[in-house]
Amino acid sequence: MEIRHPAVAIALLVIFGTPVPGKADKIDDYIISQIKRLHVPGASIAIVRDGHITKAQGYGFANLELKSPATKETVYEIGSTSKQFTATAIMMLVEEGKVRLDDTITKYFPEAPQAWRGITIEHLLTHTSGIQNHVAVPHWLDVFRTNLAFETAPSRDELLKMFFKLPLEFQPGETWAYDNTGYYLLGIIIEKASGKSYWQFLDERIFKPLGMNATRSTDPQPIVRNRASGYEWKKDHFENRPVLLPTIAFSAGSLLSTVEDMAKWDAALYTEKLLKKSSLDQMWTARATNDGTDAPFNYGFGWFIENYHGHRLIQHSGGTPGFSSVIYRFLDDKLTIIILTNHADRILDQLAIDLAGICLPVLKRPDANPDPDPKTTATLKEVVSGLLKEKYETASFTPAMGIFLRTATGKAFWKWFADHGALGDFIFSDRKERVNGYVLRYKVSLGENWYWFSVTMANDGKIAQIYWW
Repeated sequence: MEIRHPAVAIALLVIFGTPVPGKADKIDDYIISQIKRLHVPGASIAIVRDGHITKAQGYGFANLELKSPATKETVYEIGSTSKQFTATAIMMLVEEGKVRLDDTITKYFPEAPQAWRGITIEHLLTHTSGIQNHVAVPHWLDVFRTNLAFETAPSRDELLKMFFKLPLEFQPGETWAYDNTGYYLLGIIIEKASGKSYWQFLDERIFKPLGMNATRSTDPQPIVRNRASGYEWKKDHFENRPVLLPTIAFSAGSLLSTVEDMAKWDAALYTEKLLKKSSLDQMWTARATNDGTDAPFNYGFGWFIENYHGHRLIQHSGGTPGFSSVIYRFLDDKLTIIILTNHADRILDQLAIDLAGICLPVLKRPDANPDPDPKTTATLKEVVSGLLKEKYETASFTPAMGIFLRTATGKAFWKWFADHGALGDFIFSDRKERVNGYVLRYKVSLGENWYWFSVTMANDGKIAQIYWW
């Protein structure tokens, strides 16, 4: 591939210390084109097969002002990708008998409101507690204040009192709604059950044993070698974005890491270094609703769960004010795709899916196929278009999905999608049959970019799930 963009060429030259070759491999070609298209300043990727890195590389810039290139050692905020570490810490304590999944959270927070009395630790892990996601409530995060000494208010005790005023949006287990509040509470439970700080527990029990030497909290005070700066593209230029302070996101999303460290984490998950296989299997099993129907998303403990034509997949993404990340683990294929970037809260799932298809052709999704049911496709496009405009008919959805759409998270998700651009093409790719319905997959354009969307249909024709992978 001919390098036509001087900035990219310079970055690659610095990384390798040699002239940039006239040809790059297919992965380089794809990533360079995508970060340009998505206006991502810098990205680092790792491709891992059987627990071993086959490719680790940076593209673009870790810092635009200094023109520092992104490399495989670049340190990024990973946002909600942190949740899998929180879930693992809880399961370590479960294996030690210090925590039970059926413990009600009032065991750890006796001052919690009466309405929370039926919520268990498992509900927090699976986003099925019903507690409103404070991050999704407009302007809720405005309560945080930081002074020049990096001291943050409100205090944890004050913050908990504020959490306890959040309403239940549904009964525990009735449906699913992504909930940073619940994962923040899990971090406090880890501290109470272990007698150590959340950060100390992760460092001693996960990071140091695995040699994840670059992984730590997002605390802006320490000098962190190779730390990237965060950015957001605004109309026609980049702007700086602030660090997401550990006190704000805590155990819901305040970790720094590198693709090399995340590859070490991936390798450990194929072993029992951290948890028994039975515990990992429990984490990687999607939870249904109380009545046994599909939740709006297939989620276990800290991981989204998927099956692409018999290929098991667990994955998670993360976004902060200046960073986006994703890890896709195809379990049976022992293929993992890790992507870390320094642009605010971008959808990166399509990049992981496409890279997986490059690495393993059986995972490649068709860009288009003859549509066996154009009428259903047209209906679904109309439904998605309505959701992007905050307009929809509840009767089109299963009860669990209908409740989800009314939650703060459900509203925030679709506003986030809408921010990616207007809906354009909606192209049929693939259909998969299920016992209780079927899954339709589409290649969809939002603004100038392409994404994968999947729609799960129940046997009665209701929409049970819509997700962006």
